[in-house]
Amino acid sequence: MRKWMMAGTMLVILCVIVVVALLSVNSLINRNKDYLVNQAEQALGRKVSVGKVGVSLWNGIGVRLNDFSLSDDPSFSSGDFIRAKDLQVNLKIMPLFSKEIEIKRLILHKPVIGVRRNKNGTFNFASLGGTGREKVPSAATKDREPSQKKAATLPILVSLVDISDGDLHYLDRKEGVDLRIKKIDLRVTDLNFDKPFSVQLAAALFSEKQNFKVQARLGPLRPETDIDQVPLDGKINVDLIDFGRLTSAAPIIKALLPKDLKLTGSLRIKDTQFKGTLKKLALTGTVEGTDASIHFGQYFRKDSGIPFVISFDGQVANNNLSFRQAKVTLRGLELVGKGNVRLGIEPSLNLSVDSNLFSLKGWEKIVPAIKNYQLSGNARIQTSVKGRWAKGTTPRIKGTLALSGVNAKAPQFRKALKDLSAKINFTGNGADLKETTFTLGRSRIRLEAEIKQFSPLRVSYKLFTPEIWPADFQAALPAERKADVIKDLSSMGQLSTKNGNLNYQGKLNSGQGSLYNIKYKNLGAELVLENNIAKIREFRVQALNGSLEAQGTYSFRNPVPSFSLSSKVRGLDLKELYRSLDPKAPQAIQGSLNADLKVSGSGKDWSEIKPRLRGEGKAEVLAGALLNFNLAEGAISGITGIPGLTSLITPQVREKYPEIFQSKDTKFKELKGLFSLNEGRMDVKDFRITAADYTVLGKGRANFDRDVNFRALMLLSQRLSDDLANAAKEVRYIYNANKQLEIPFRLTGTLPNVRPRPDSDYLAKLIRRGIANKGAQEISKQIFGTKKPSSPEDSAIRDSVEELIRKGLQGIFGR
Repeated sequence: MRKWMMAGTMLVILCVIVVVALLSVNSLINRNKDYLVNQAEQALGRKVSVGKVGVSLWNGIGVRLNDFSLSDDPSFSSGDFIRAKDLQVNLKIMPLFSKEIEIKRLILHKPVIGVRRNKNGTFNFASLGGTGREKVPSAATKDREPSQKKAATLPILVSLVDISDGDLHYLDRKEGVDLRIKKIDLRVTDLNFDKPFSVQLAAALFSEKQNFKVQARLGPLRPETDIDQVPLDGKINVDLIDFGRLTSAAPIIKALLPKDLKLTGSLRIKDTQFKGTLKKLALTGTVEGTDASIHFGQYFRKDSGIPFVISFDGQVANNNLSFRQAKVTLRGLELVGKGNVRLGIEPSLNLSVDSNLFSLKGWEKIVPAIKNYQLSGNARIQTSVKGRWAKGTTPRIKGTLALSGVNAKAPQFRKALKDLSAKINFTGNGADLKETTFTLGRSRIRLEAEIKQFSPLRVSYKLFTPEIWPADFQAALPAERKADVIKDLSSMGQLSTKNGNLNYQGKLNSGQGSLYNIKYKNLGAELVLENNIAKIREFRVQALNGSLEAQGTYSFRNPVPSFSLSSKVRGLDLKELYRSLDPKAPQAIQGSLNADLKVSGSGKDWSEIKPRLRGEGKAEVLAGALLNFNLAEGAISGITGIPGLTSLITPQVREKYPEIFQSKDTKFKELKGLFSLNEGRMDVKDFRITAADYTVLGKGRANFDRDVNFRALMLLSQRLSDDLANAAKEVRYIYNANKQLEIPFRLTGTLPNVRPRPDSDYLAKLIRRGIANKGAQEISKQIFGTKKPSSPEDSAIRDSVEELIRKGLQGIFGR
């Protein structure tokens, strides 16, 4: 019973003490509100505004100041530095009994805080005065002696600052940062600017809920200390922060990253420990970026949804990242490294990197260069990387890249590359690939390569294969070329890049094969690609019982490509050529072709090239024939309608010259001519056909629509001329000086529907003139006889009479 009475008595006493304390505090505040506000303004050096003031029992005895605001430094803005729904000031109880106010905790409810930094690097809170280093007297000291004021001044010992549901706007004009953080819950313990203090922070950064949490020890935080020199020690967790919005709000973060690196989407930072200062900060933790999009130029593109985790143990100092150990997990790749990375406009690397044996399948989603190659197989990396990564410069790489069971299919290839196993040795600025083999369609290929340097790229290679089928790697190859095969193929050359352009120089040789249904042997070519101009320095091949040599250029430097070509053909069998290209197509000519050609032009297709084509050359066809076209028979038969020549071609003549009068073809020993190409047509001069019993001489033109217009002269042999003259004596009237029949004719029309058209009017005139001449001679004989003139005078008289007779006969027969 006595114990219960004692407990009750103590409870009553405690209640009395609380009531007395509350009354004391309330009375003290009511009497000293204006004074306390004035003292706060003097201590802080800022305007302080307070609404209603009341006593609070939340988390201890204290004071609640509604509608609290603290003005900003006038040199930054005319607004508030802090504005809060209320400021709760919790007081220590025991000092109240001696009429002293000692602050235990400051709690800001729903504050809006504006932190600003000017271009000189000065913060707007730097000018705050009385940051807890001096004690602020209360109104109770007014009754004391002046000598006792300093000793009796009521101290404000700020030992804790809390923020509940705050909103922070950080504007840094020096670094270009404009950042808003919401739903801030901040608890600061043991705040003392001369000593380290504890901070617990939770906030919503670009989110509707808290996704940013920090526990740390900070300080000392002296006014003269730059923010990036404040000691830090703590832990951070971030759940799905939008990195794209962060870098937009804080360009300083973007400036630390390589120029071509673009980060968007959300990142997670898990249990990351930090210690040091912002200038030199040790970091240990994990970044999970599965929901982030990470693009680095045209080299690397990780989209959202692809697993990506980085764990690290390192240090950040002056744009330099140094790692004691870092591990990157990306898809099935586990990459472990250590070393240094310097960030900025021209980043540099000094890293050693090793990986597990990982699958290449699916990496086309990450590495754009292999996007369309359907890559599969396995790879392993063991390298060191050192040097700058800037335009035109790449780091030096040493180590190995091992490939096993690699398969790939280029979009332009019909067949996949299979079973490639290789070891690439990186040698610093280059690499070498020892002899390796792989299968492409039906071909087994051996390859050696040396990358002499990566930037600018210089590669040399050697390639060998017993045979390769173009149909295996040319998807658009027509059906008639499916049987093409290149045998005993070897190629070697160099690839390089300069000013963003690909250059190539190499040689290709093939012992034999078949292309376009044409069998060949001893094919050789020397090719050059430089400054967007492709050059065939040398091309040679034996095919169709002959040979071909060529040189040429193809320029695609301008929007409209241009080209030039010179070629030499010797002994090419035209019959075999027609048969190889299209066995069903009608053949127009056969024989052995020799030709020299120089041609140039420009255009993207034949419709553009045709009017711009220019060239010249010469050609001859030996021991050949114009098929389904009998030139001699057409020309000779065409003059049988002339009076006196109707019986020109007798059965005996037809039988004696079957190649002329019984054959459907024009057989010849030689067909030759000089030609030039211009404005969509071919002009031919010195055209000549030599056959067994005639020769054709002429000139003319033809266009690419197969229209021809030739003027020619057919000169029959003396043997054929005499046989025709025996059948029709008038033939002798159109002999030339060598007693050979000459038939002028034109060849016009559209191939193949052309026939020779003799100049019948001209020939008829010659015959009439010959008849007149013959008649004059006969009448002269009848008048003068066959006796020769005895004197010059008699000869003159005879010639004069004969001329008169000739003119008279010509008037009868016509001119």
